Amino acid sequence: MNGLGQRLAAALLAATTAITMSGCVSRPGSEAGGGEGGVIRFTFAPDPVWDYITDQGILAEMEEQSGFTIDASSTWDEFGVFAGGHADIVSSASYEVPVIEQETGRDTVVIGKYNMDRSVIIARADNPATTLADLKGEDISAFTAVSATLVWGAYAKKLHNVDFRSGGGDYNIIVSDPQQQAELVEKGEVAACVCLPEFATPGLRSGELKVLYDGKASSDMYSELVVQGHEGPMINVFLAGAEWAEENPEKVEFFLDVWQRGLEEWEANQSAIIETYPQHFAVEAPEDITFVQEYVGDHDWFVRDVRFDQAWADNESQVFPLLKETGFMEQDQALPKFRPSEQGGAS
Repeated sequence: MNGLGQRLAAALLAATTAITMSGCVSRPGSEAGGGEGGVIRFTFAPDPVWDYITDQGILAEMEEQSGFTIDASSTWDEFGVFAGGHADIVSSASYEVPVIEQETGRDTVVIGKYNMDRSVIIARADNPATTLADLKGEDISAFTAVSATLVWGAYAKKLHNVDFRSGGGDYNIIVSDPQQQAELVEKGEVAACVCLPEFATPGLRSGELKVLYDGKASSDMYSELVVQGHEGPMINVFLAGAEWAEENPEKVEFFLDVWQRGLEEWEANQSAIIETYPQHFAVEAPEDITFVQEYVGDHDWFVRDVRFDQAWADNESQVFPLLKETGFMEQDQALPKFRPSEQGGAS
């Protein structure tokens, strides 16, 4: 096994692949065990939208009206929980699903979308580099050896014919705590980082740091290089056990209804949610909260529709030929299954 499979398998064994600003927390009194009856067992990492709909009583109202309950637990070891059969639904990047299936031994299906890949390449503002090609041979910090780093490796190979990968290639990629990455760049200990932008807020706000590729995130690059105008690739999709989803279509629809309501609340109350839950955006100071509010206003990574149609699934799936073409995925790797919604959704 090599490419995507080898690196993701290592990350799964380490029980962590990436810090992503999406998830859930447990609620007192949630029904436990087995996913039977009206219970949906869901595990995710902390998330501002989930906190908002929970704290505002929206989730409880929807549960009461429907008769379903989401038994939500918070853990960074989402895949371990899923592999053990203790969750019906988890999140993952869309492009990680094939190996998650392989490593967990569970047949899965993507039932919804949530967060686009917002990762960016950040360097010091006084660094003349504008692309990864200008940084060949340098030390680069990444918050994961897999996930977004693989996709940036595919972009770099396609655009510049350079080998940007962990454990070899044309760069020395150093996996670092996302909270420390910007500081490493500012101090000159690494030339750049594959970062989640909110973790670099102080440096970006002050102008000490800059985003390469004219400020483009991974999703912008995908839209330009792979499928024009596509909303993706997704750093967070909702992934369910295939058998469970087939046997529980009403639970699937309720789960998607909850997250659709959450996305609507996000769209209507974006600035207030960031101000109320700044910890989910790695900021604390008022000026940094304001910067994140403005940044998200221009570069929102939350989708508007949790549901999707077949056209969107087909376009999202083009990430796999990209990864295979550039050597970041096995040629014979099985591809994930998508469950387009009968209720439609953005394509």
